[in-house]
Amino acid sequence: MLRRSLGAGLFVVLSAMMLFSSGATARAGAARPYVHFDRFDTHRALSEGHRDAVVISRNAGGTATVRLGAHPHRGTDRSGKYNGGAFYWGSILSPVHRPGIAFDTLNPSWNGSTPPGTWIELDVRVRSGGSWTRWFDLGIWAKGTGTIERHSVDGQKTARWQVATDTLQGRGRVFAGAYQYRLKLFTAKKGISPGVRALFFTTSNSYRAGEPLGVGPDRRIWGKNLAVPPRSQMVYPDGGEVWCSPTSLSMVMAYWAKKTGRETLDQPVPRVARGTYDHVYGGTGNWPFNTAYAASYGLVGSVNRFSSLGQAERFIGAGIPLVASVAWHRGELDGAPIPSTEGHLLVIRGFTRSGDVIVNDPAAKSAAGVERVYERDQFRKVWFETGSGGMAYLVYPRGHQLPSHTYARGSW
Repeated sequence: MLRRSLGAGLFVVLSAMMLFSSGATARAGAARPYVHFDRFDTHRALSEGHRDAVVISRNAGGTATVRLGAHPHRGTDRSGKYNGGAFYWGSILSPVHRPGIAFDTLNPSWNGSTPPGTWIELDVRVRSGGSWTRWFDLGIWAKGTGTIERHSVDGQKTARWQVATDTLQGRGRVFAGAYQYRLKLFTAKKGISPGVRALFFTTSNSYRAGEPLGVGPDRRIWGKNLAVPPRSQMVYPDGGEVWCSPTSLSMVMAYWAKKTGRETLDQPVPRVARGTYDHVYGGTGNWPFNTAYAASYGLVGSVNRFSSLGQAERFIGAGIPLVASVAWHRGELDGAPIPSTEGHLLVIRGFTRSGDVIVNDPAAKSAAGVERVYERDQFRKVWFETGSGGMAYLVYPRGHQLPSHTYARGSW
């Protein structure tokens, strides 16, 4: 699937990076980290900053939900950006977050619910060159389309920064040292509110791609193959090459449906495609829209970066399949169902006894050919070098045991 047009600014981010969390430090003798991962999903984390007409409630298990308060602001959509009429809204302005690295790329994601008539919007700005940028809009989202059409915002560009669909990217060798987010909640009818449970931000330095900061292989995982049901994107007349992301997400959600017994998680591919479609970008490959769709069914979903197959092995060991963004030229991936692609999503489901990668590749002509094995080093290159620099969707049930934190301590 061609995820989006390959503008000069965007594919600077297609580089090998690793997850690295707040407060983590590099091991002695190792290079400094160049990717930082923040998650805000507790009452304390979501309560930071300035609240305006919103409330934050505590949930079981230490989680929280942001909702509109009893007296939201009233507004009118004169620009056609939202619902074309009147609405009510509230917001959170975060404190300044300093990742501790110089970054030129920021990828957001969020988890929440949007009952009919409600939607959310996420803005981000960064401090670059000693001053703050303008606010950049990184998505207007709702599960349904009865009130608004979920969409990215096109044409956002300054001399130094730009938005490429769902990614805030420096133009040229431009870096930031801090960011703020502004979360807005909307409803067309007073008394009904969206709810936001989590926000995630990955910041990274794309110029330091390929540095050996990843987790090494775990041969104990070799031979494990998760039972992810195979589904082909090519069997749908309206899908074909452009439905790799919703097809991969559908497979992972179906896997969790069987593991948890929650049948509603098993969503057919066309339904997932409708639920992830970006009405401005004109496709289903908006990364946070995909993870938000999974989260709207009660799962946890975030957009992350990996730097090594060793990290992926830890997730397979924990029973968590990954949706990975890859790309390859002709002859670079033996056994692939298509000769080349500038951007494609597939599911990593396991590893052979020799360490090769077992995937569900939705580009196969039928479900019978979806499960495939790709040679380990070839796959590493098409994920971390030719491809997205290790971008992946993490989707799993709340409370599921995650891998123990290794080098990327706390990143997930």
